[in-house]
Amino acid sequence: MILPRYIKKNLYICALLATLTIKIEHIMKRILLTLCLGMSLMAGWAQVEAKYAAGSVPVVNGRVMFQETIPTTLSADASYKKISTWAKERFNKPNVIISKFITKDARNSQLSLTAEEYLVFTNRFFVLDRTRINYWLELQCADNSTTVKLTRINYWYEEERDGGIKFSAEEMITDENAFNKKGKLLKDQGKFRRKTIDFFEECVEQISQQLN
Repeated sequence: MILPRYIKKNLYICALLATLTIKIEHIMKRILLTLCLGMSLMAGWAQVEAKYAAGSVPVVNGRVMFQETIPTTLSADASYKKISTWAKERFNKPNVIISKFITKDARNSQLSLTAEEYLVFTNRFFVLDRTRINYWLELQCADNSTTVKLTRINYWYEEERDGGIKFSAEEMITDENAFNKKGKLLKDQGKFRRKTIDFFEECVEQISQQLN
């Protein structure tokens, strides 16, 4: 059966429109998927950045002091023994440049130390950006919990360049010094703030794993 020319033409137009509709739907789906992924990434970035936002660096009596209490099922004595074992390995070379135990009080389940090590900002081909960080770490064990404190934080940055520069956490990472007037985290202060917060979180995580 031979169809009239105008019917053939209409059928061709319908087929073309159907093809275009499918292509447009496919393009729209890809656009929507891209937008959803972008929004998810932005939300994830915002959540990560919230960790470094104003209020995330506590100052107690004029000193930066990070503090967190870790719940555990252990007694104070058992926690102290586990913490002592962890600290002996964690704060030994090559993990640190230097360390010194200030308090090892088994009776009161308390341990404190000073240490110095490197925080690395960037480490890639021909680029090594790092700082020394010197700090005081205190651990107080009790029944069913251990409290971790990090304070007396000082940095020695770019030591390879004419001796580098030294400054304290109070001068660099506090809310007062780390943000501009619009509330944006400053570049240099921001990298020290992020790395220091991450460093404390890593210590807490290691201790938590040791106790639990």
